[in-house]
Amino acid sequence: MKAPIAISALILAVSLAAAAYAQPAPPASDAWRFKLQKVDGGFLRLDAQTGQVSFCREKDANWTCETVADDRAALEGEIKRLNERIAALEKQQHDPANRFRTPSDQEIDQVMGFFEKMMKRFRGVVENLKKEWETETPNKG
Repeated sequence: MKAPIAISALILAVSLAAAAYAQPAPPASDAWRFKLQKVDGGFLRLDAQTGQVSFCREKDANWTCETVADDRAALEGEIKRLNERIAALEKQQHDPANRFRTPSDQEIDQVMGFFEKMMKRFRGVVENLKKEWETETPNKG
């Protein structure tokens, strides 16, 4: 009577082991947070969650890991600064006071100076064309 129970238990154990073995392994990114790469003098350790790289080595019978200098923090700081600037410019763009302002005297003087210079050049071109036309076509009078 004990034999059928033992055989059933054995079959159940084998079935459970086969089921556990058949389950897919977790993806590599979930299995190990840190990836190690052997380099001269130690290992480079990549944190798969944050992307931070550290140099690990044995020092005084202990292993220590030091963060590798990375421009990541500087780049993230610059991205943050630029995002804040964009937000400020968008806010300024939507401010009604900035949409309908009149030009300052300095801006008007600048524009008028540009038109004055342009008109003087245009007048010079017209006078040169007039002189050329007069020399090419003698007076018929």
